[in-house]
Amino acid sequence: MRRAVLALLLGLGLSACSSLPESGPRHLDFTAGPAGGAIDPQTLLESGIVPADKLVSVAEALARAPEGSVLLPCWREWSRTSFWGVCSHLARKLEPGQMADQPNLFQRAGVRSTGILLDRYALIVLDVGVRPAQWAALNAEVERLTGQMYSFSRAPGTSDCSTYQNALQHALNLPDVVPFNAAWNTWLPADALKMPGVKVLWVGVSEGDG
Repeated sequence: MRRAVLALLLGLGLSACSSLPESGPRHLDFTAGPAGGAIDPQTLLESGIVPADKLVSVAEALARAPEGSVLLPCWREWSRTSFWGVCSHLARKLEPGQMADQPNLFQRAGVRSTGILLDRYALIVLDVGVRPAQWAALNAEVERLTGQMYSFSRAPGTSDCSTYQNALQHALNLPDVVPFNAAWNTWLPADALKMPGVKVLWVGVSEGDG
């Protein structure tokens, strides 16, 4: 664990005389706006306004998420997450109750239950271009990458939650889910909202603090 954390800090280029840039808002409070409007992914986290017909519970957002869509779970407060910000992880729905996930340093890439996301304050469902004709290829790539180690080292055969989702996109000849963030020298999960063409389908919110 110590070596992994050290590698991460070195990869980010941290030092005593440098500071990390902002990674987004420190608090989320999604509220309903007029129904029927579109969601601007670029401003969603800052504004917190979601059209009423697209604001549902976390469980409902999981149920409505299409196969192949990307799931961006978020805490309400930054203090309960890492320095990646309030939306510090990415996964991908495969079928009802199942998602493709590269979870953390202590686990490996594979298929997991979407139920572990129910304790988050919010869940943002993203359309990243995957269509039904591509589901078989997506599942084949998930199977091929199963067991891949979690790492920020960029070594062959390793990934973090963002680069894992990018790899799944590459297998489908689709653009990345997450752009490279030069200021952080890595791929930030919440930057999925900044990718051209991404579409927010649903925002799920928990009744609790998350």
